[in-house]
Amino acid sequence: MKKIIQWLCGFCLLAGLLCGCRTTLIQDQLETYASSDPALFSDEGIDAQAYRLGAETEHRMQSKILRNSKSFTISFWFKPEANFEWTTLLSMGRDDRHVMQLATSGNPTGERCGLNYSIQSGNKAYRVISDQEATVETGIYNHIVLTQEGNMVTLYLNGQQTASGHVAKQVKQLRSEELILGKSLIYNDPQAEGAFQDFQIINQAWTAEEVAAEFDRFYPKAVLDTFHFSNRDDLTGNLWFAENPYRELYFSWTSDKPEIITDQGKLTQPTTAQGDQTVTITAHVEHQGQTFTKDFVFQVLADSPKTRLKRDQIAVNNDFQTLMNENDVLPASAANGSELEWTVLSGGIELQENRIVKTEAAEKVKARLRVTLRQEQLSETIERDVVVLDEFTGYVLSYFNGELGEERGKLAYSRDGLHWTDLNQGQPVLTSELGNGRIRDPFIGRDKSGDFVVLATEGFDNPDIYLWRSTDLVTFTDHQLVSVSLWDPFLKMSGTRAWAPEMSYDPEQDLYYIYFSDPTEKDESALYYVATKDFEHYSYPGNFFKPGYTVIDGTILQTQGKYWLFYKDERKAAQTIYYASTEALSNLFGEAYDQEFLFPLRFMEGPFVFPVNGENSFYLYEDYYPYGTFHVAQFSMLGENSDLRWLDESEYTLPNEDVRHGSATPLTEKELQRLLEAYPPAEEAVSEPDGIEAPSQN
Repeated sequence: MKKIIQWLCGFCLLAGLLCGCRTTLIQDQLETYASSDPALFSDEGIDAQAYRLGAETEHRMQSKILRNSKSFTISFWFKPEANFEWTTLLSMGRDDRHVMQLATSGNPTGERCGLNYSIQSGNKAYRVISDQEATVETGIYNHIVLTQEGNMVTLYLNGQQTASGHVAKQVKQLRSEELILGKSLIYNDPQAEGAFQDFQIINQAWTAEEVAAEFDRFYPKAVLDTFHFSNRDDLTGNLWFAENPYRELYFSWTSDKPEIITDQGKLTQPTTAQGDQTVTITAHVEHQGQTFTKDFVFQVLADSPKTRLKRDQIAVNNDFQTLMNENDVLPASAANGSELEWTVLSGGIELQENRIVKTEAAEKVKARLRVTLRQEQLSETIERDVVVLDEFTGYVLSYFNGELGEERGKLAYSRDGLHWTDLNQGQPVLTSELGNGRIRDPFIGRDKSGDFVVLATEGFDNPDIYLWRSTDLVTFTDHQLVSVSLWDPFLKMSGTRAWAPEMSYDPEQDLYYIYFSDPTEKDESALYYVATKDFEHYSYPGNFFKPGYTVIDGTILQTQGKYWLFYKDERKAAQTIYYASTEALSNLFGEAYDQEFLFPLRFMEGPFVFPVNGENSFYLYEDYYPYGTFHVAQFSMLGENSDLRWLDESEYTLPNEDVRHGSATPLTEKELQRLLEAYPPAEEAVSEPDGIEAPSQN
């Protein structure tokens, strides 16, 4: 009978979805959840319609099986977007003295645990607790099973038993029929976020073999669901396929047009005569005697005015930044030959031969710009609200030093980005009474309005980062500790470190990405990120860049129509700086240029990069930490045509002999003068380098 019920589960799920209502199927034997509310549907299902879980959703169902049966099974698939401690998967009961809950993780005994079950009987709580590693993984469907046979409760995760134990109270004794999915009945615990499907309640306890069989039925589809490729609408490079085995499965790939994309993912661009090509790549996997597949459709475009215009539109959109400066000269053409025509739609600026001129005296002037791209008879337009600052005339360097346990943030300035002088006579500027007060790796960025955002590492082993807001780097507001690193074994985050935080703004999403590292000793940890729109509410962390080896110290530059991420490779044979690229921050970083050292020596870290004022080039600083110094390069191009050139050490000077990881940010003359007034350098400060003069004040 059990085998018959198990086979009927998949059939009944589909039937429930087709009838579009919460329903009980197969009298007294099987119940499934189904809803007719389209607002609850999700397109994230792996085999059938899924349902969204989140603060705005409500999923309740009546269960006579749970109300009346001594033995039952609850089985469902859950794809979480987050896994905060005590995230509720389901709950049932009458009040806080009569309630049952299942959570993804927790710490009921003071130590972290994984999947856990609890049932309250009066003043007593009975628990079944899994080890901390047995918790759900974000970004993939997890199979969760709870069985009860008499007073024995057993938990399963992804086909494996994680815990079992005897409880003195049965669910039927709660005298309730209503089950809530994804929310706690009585506690203010985190709600489940993501999607679920195939929710079923069976009127008997599945055996371990039956749980494993149900898991095997869907698992390959769950893994296939994790495969994603960026730029599928305009593929311009070779594809990378996951190495076998991947999640204990072996995959093969086939192409329906191997002359364009081979089975190994090698791309050959179509000729003009061939025209644009649509290519389907199919992933295949065999598991437990079944074959599973998933198709991925790619557009491979031949060279044409339409293609060139499309690619230029992406690149110009990426380089069309929300912050600009007076006297910036806007480009007249794009990389693929599109002509660019710029128009001021509103605001206090005008264009003189594509040069931005402010018509208002304010330091920050708002405007709206439109750029029209033209390729022969084709055209596209992009519009954006911008803030125009005064021309940049100098730089501020943020860094840290100090004895271990007493690190503080300091500032220096420069006119040319190469010769630096300490501000505040070398005394700390960035201090905090929050947390442990240890300021490391200070980063200065700007928000979309041009105001400053300062981030820093809190000490060494802490999951929080420091954050300050400022309009002038003299007065700081909104100072806070932000928790960004969380324990997540599948992201390989320890939740104990948040090193070298930096920030990048994505105007397409109106979103700030704060990225950092949380390296562990045994795992291949990535660069991670949290996203925010307001510096008050932050997303669950995710992988920002995961090349397959441990990386730290990320910093981003936006140029050439792309985002470029410099990072440190922690492999013993490397211990140096490489970079990766992406066309959109929402795609995260993929392609890494890690075949050759940028600098010919190992033991480099803490890179920072910034534009050279008045030039179409950039400076890259790398910390050569065994010798307590930096090496500096200048470049205008990255990628295959990189022109990176390392400067002689005589061409630059640091503010002192103990400068550690930080950042450099261009400043307007008024911003720089405010810093010099608030934090004057020492009287014996380094003089201005030859050929560099401070502009006169208006």
